[in-house]
Amino acid sequence: MAFPPSARRFAPALALTAAAGLMLSLAACTVTSNDADTEGGTGDTSASEATLAPPTIIKEGALTVCTGDSAPNIFYDENNELQGVEIDIANALADKLGVEATLGEYSFAGLIPALQAKQCDVIMGSLYIKPEREEIANFVPYLYSGTAVAVNKDNPKNVTGFDDSLCGTKVVGITGATGAASAEEISDECVADGKDPLAITLVDEATSALQQVLANQADAFIDTTEIMSYYEQQSDGDLMAVGEPFGKIRIGAATLKDNTELNDALDEAFAAMIDDGTYADILAEWGVESNDITQPE
Repeated sequence: MAFPPSARRFAPALALTAAAGLMLSLAACTVTSNDADTEGGTGDTSASEATLAPPTIIKEGALTVCTGDSAPNIFYDENNELQGVEIDIANALADKLGVEATLGEYSFAGLIPALQAKQCDVIMGSLYIKPEREEIANFVPYLYSGTAVAVNKDNPKNVTGFDDSLCGTKVVGITGATGAASAEEISDECVADGKDPLAITLVDEATSALQQVLANQADAFIDTTEIMSYYEQQSDGDLMAVGEPFGKIRIGAATLKDNTELNDALDEAFAAMIDDGTYADILAEWGVESNDITQPE
């Protein structure tokens, strides 16, 4: 079975069974975009009309981005550098704003606490736009997403999707992610119907969840449609999505609620990316045109 480079990074953690809550976990990996060569970027910082400086941004000349490791939107290549559609969007936004993007990797559960602690200017880490998150952050939507269920190809518990076939099964999800919350919801429905609840394990990375399912330590994995599609291909069919995707939702760039200047600047920069074709080019490069936020919901 072939895994992406990111999977090798987390191989020692394959036996994880529970990831603790909202701990910040900044990885020792920071990369900076190259304005002239960034894939999907214009390379022409003079096109930007925005002028950003502290305290609107933390560091002069840089857009500091909290991100994660959530293939195929964000993952590590063979050189251990972050890449993916969200990374290209982040770099292109920074390019439009006339600054460089500095990327810092956090666990998913650590993204919002890191923003609140002002360790970054913006979150671009497959963060769904949800009402409770909009209470603490402003968002610039840039992708659509959804949620799906995946199982081992042998599927010993005969899981058929996000339905009562999950009752009584062992399910793995990512700490703080919508898929994990969805597992809790359907578990409550199972109990209300007189059936067994789900046994839910939380991990910090999709690669750990994948390994648990492939090793039959978990019966199903619930997370984004992008992750399921990507790992279904990477596993050569050992992992397979079942049932229909559900819960179409927007992913966005999150900034602190009181930092309206940065939110407005990002919104204008994203509009410029749409107008000049940069956004469409990035989606086409990664084959995710179906996630185009400009299309009707």
